[in-house]
Amino acid sequence: MNDDSKNFLEWLDALGKGIIAGGAIGYLLSLTGLIVAGKAIVLGGLAGCLASITFKNRQDDKKEQNRK
Repeated sequence: MNDDSKNFLEWLDALGKGIIAGGAIGYLLSLTGLIVAGKAIVLGGLAGCLASITFKNRQDDKKEQNRK
């Protein structure tokens, strides 16, 4: 597997985990009755996606610093 494929799969893995975790947290928030379940899951998934992008970028930056 070449580097581009490996990098793409790492991004998919990070995004998938972020979306699932964010959606789960959103659903737990909906159990409090503050927000409708569907809206909470979508907003949680979006927040999880953004958080996973940030986390992946920070991981990549640390890997680059260790190589130097």
